[in-house]
Order: sequence, then structure tokens, then C-alpha cells
Amino acid sequence: MSKLEQSSNNDEFEKSINQALDDSIDNLSPEVRRSLNQIRVNATEKKSTRFFLVPLASSFVLIFAVLIGSQQGTEKVIIEETPFAEVLQEDLELIDDLEFIYWINEESESANL
Repeated sequence: MSKLEQSSNNDEFEKSINQALDDSIDNLSPEVRRSLNQIRVNATEKKSTRFFLVPLASSFVLIFAVLIGSQQGTEKVIIEETPFAEVLQEDLELIDDLEFIYWINEESESANL
């Protein structure tokens, strides 16, 4: 059996099932139809109230995140200079001076050659 024949058989089977279901709906009593419609209405109403809560909760989470983020950025970091920081700065200046003196010495030696 080829795929085309299987597809054709599946389509015929689906049509016959749909027709049988449609016929069974036509044979339902008015009370059963009424109760099915009421159940359908109740089911759709419950979905709409649940769906409303998702965007509302998302909005609150977003606002909370923005508030927390903005509060963290406002803290000022105060760095006090310690005597160690002053000594460190003086040491860096001394190293720069020594490198400069070494460079001058190398240049003068290379000029003498």
C-alpha cells in the first residue's frame, strides 16, 4: 500500500468519524446540549481570569526588579586614603624617577660608543 493510498484511506476514515460525531450531536437531548454549553461557558470564563493574573504578576515583578536595581546604584562608595596609599603613590613616583635615570644612563653609554 502506497503512501497516497494510506492518505486517502485516512481521509475517508476521518470523514466517517466526523460524520458519526456530528450525527451523535444531532441526536442529543436539549438538556444534555444545555449542560454541555454551560460547561463550555464556565471553562472559558475560568481561563480568562487566570490569564488576567499572569500579566499582572509580571508587572509587579518588573516594578520590583527596577526598584531594587535603582536602589543599588545610589550607594556611594567612600574610599578613604590611608597612609599606605600615600606611601604607595610616593613609591610609584620613585620607581618612575629611577626608570628615567636608568634610561638616561643607557642613552649616554650608547652615545659614547
